[in-house]
Amino acid sequence: MDQSYRSSIGHGVAFHGEGMTQPTHGGNVYKVAHERHIPVDRIVDFSANINPLGPPAVVCRAIRLALKQIVHYPDPDCRQLRQALAQQCGVDPDMILVGNGSTELIHLVPRALAIKSALIIGPTFEEYARALMNAGGTVQYVHARREDRFRPPVKEILRELSAKRTRIDAVFLCNPNNPTGQVFAKPAMRELADAMERRQSWLIVDEAFIDYCQKQSVVSMLRAYPRMVVLRSLTKFYAMPGLRIGYLLGASKVVDLLKERQPPWSVNSLAQEVSCAILRDHAYAIKSRAFMEKERSRFIKGLRSLPGVRVYSSVANFVLIELPDWSSAGLVADRLAAEGLLVRDCSTLPGLSARMIRVAVRTVKENRRLIAALGVCLKK
Repeated sequence: MDQSYRSSIGHGVAFHGEGMTQPTHGGNVYKVAHERHIPVDRIVDFSANINPLGPPAVVCRAIRLALKQIVHYPDPDCRQLRQALAQQCGVDPDMILVGNGSTELIHLVPRALAIKSALIIGPTFEEYARALMNAGGTVQYVHARREDRFRPPVKEILRELSAKRTRIDAVFLCNPNNPTGQVFAKPAMRELADAMERRQSWLIVDEAFIDYCQKQSVVSMLRAYPRMVVLRSLTKFYAMPGLRIGYLLGASKVVDLLKERQPPWSVNSLAQEVSCAILRDHAYAIKSRAFMEKERSRFIKGLRSLPGVRVYSSVANFVLIELPDWSSAGLVADRLAAEGLLVRDCSTLPGLSARMIRVAVRTVKENRRLIAALGVCLKK
């Protein structure tokens, strides 16, 4: 296989989890505020992919109403929330497991499903590799190419699966992908799901950003593919990452396996009640998608006006940027942080270069501020 597509962590074809360093996520405003002596409320965080409209108005009301429940343990089965999610997703409640953010579920999957070797479709979110390695597994990558504008490398994935050089227990992918913003077409996803069924291996699809391109969801395929698992998040689209709420969809037997490994009372009462409330706020969802459709296009156009900058198309609420060859992600991220603007330095992500950053789409005013500040940073 073309080595520009295929790579691995460490030496050889796979790497075990010993010594893996803590990944760098976006959204750590507290660390930046402490290091730079900047009040948290003066920081504009483009490094976390959170809905710029802020949480729905129903959130505060739902929290107030739910406060009386904190004298009791939360419902360990999240019955009410699972029922609401099932109705929204068109599945049975026993096909849903709710977690303390999708990250908890990402780490639960390799242990519960005994995944010892996995193929990750990159460049993508670091937490899949970390979860696999912490569970004692090994990781290989197939990366989308910069030259192909990071479109999903479907043929190369299928070729790698058919090569049978090593055992592959699972494929992990993000759809739409973080940080590239690219999405798998439905026919390609079915082809991949068929291949995994033939191998009796797992297909793990992270749909954390699917709210912005709902038609590309694979949830409707779950009944046909019992070895497919879908991960989702409620905190990004509804702008409440501090509450930590995510969920997983799959065959009921798979959900039962995962539930057995999940810590008791993983999801607190406030998060459960708020989640039920926001799922009923259809007006907020419609408004959020309309805003993103318009502002993302305007934001990308503004970024592309900067000299030497390459901006990749996206269907999500963030965009991947390649900086000019006279600059670097670390340098630019540092300069912007000094101005109270956080961006995601992607230079350490497998499959990306030292000149890649990711920025969330935020409000019109904030986006204009970032474009202006980035223009100053990039002056030779």
